[in-house]
Amino acid sequence: MLRIFNLHQQRLQRLELQQLEDITQAIWLDLQEPDTAERQFITDRFGQELAQRPELNDIEASARFFEDEDGLHIHSLFFYQEELASTTTVAFTIRDGRLFTLRERELPVFRLYRMRARNHLLSVGNAYELLLDLFEVKIEQLADTIEEISLALEVISQVILKGKQNEAFKTSLLRLTQLEDMSWKVRLCLMDTQRAIGFLLRKARLPVDQLEQARDVLRDVESLLPHNESFSQRVNFLLQSAMGFINIEQNRIIKIFSVVSVIFLPPTLVASSYGMNFQLMPELNWQFGYPMAIGLMLLAGLAPYLFFKRKGWL
Repeated sequence: MLRIFNLHQQRLQRLELQQLEDITQAIWLDLQEPDTAERQFITDRFGQELAQRPELNDIEASARFFEDEDGLHIHSLFFYQEELASTTTVAFTIRDGRLFTLRERELPVFRLYRMRARNHLLSVGNAYELLLDLFEVKIEQLADTIEEISLALEVISQVILKGKQNEAFKTSLLRLTQLEDMSWKVRLCLMDTQRAIGFLLRKARLPVDQLEQARDVLRDVESLLPHNESFSQRVNFLLQSAMGFINIEQNRIIKIFSVVSVIFLPPTLVASSYGMNFQLMPELNWQFGYPMAIGLMLLAGLAPYLFFKRKGWL
């Protein structure tokens, strides 16, 4: 999908297909899962070569932040959540005063920014302002996600720290692992944004307004990183606490089996002794031999039980 926007009275305005004669005035070209025809259209009309999918997945800094004859390039991670938390790379290119964005899927950040852009007046109206505006919305989304993690941890901690291993405990443990994954992916996006803004400040000759805007975004990132780190530590604490409660419960169960085994060991010895097939046994023909054996087994089992009880092992 190709979305093309120009600037009209300091507001973004989407160009429809019948308005393509004004495409030279386009300031933002947003490509979402573009097909071959759309890629060729961008190449023919603007001479812009778009990144291929393997290039979006490169992790080297030189492949994610660079400048060449095709413009200034920033490949940045964006957070999204469906069933599970995930990240995807968006390629930003600034060339000839235009912003090109290439992504593989629809993202909440882009959808929210398009909605805001209908009534939002741009101060300068250049490609750098659009890029920084998108990063600002990205930071807002990550801050909301951190707040979501915080609220979820408050609820989960009430369940985990009780130590009762019921169905709610199991559900909370599963949710806790999901929050750990969310926290890690949020951290990746924050660190990636920090590197992207740092690269932009070094390489781009930003106007004064965009320079201050970029620094504001950088300060927001730096303020969110410690918060996210603290929540990550809390998630780890709750996970360790949950594992501790599980180990305690397992040890308790193993202790019960061990004690039961010890209690039944002496009666088993008595029963085994009188179960031997020797012909000459003193109690074999004795009238009270069977009751005596039963009583001896009960006494042999009761004695270890009382001993363990006195020691506080039960």
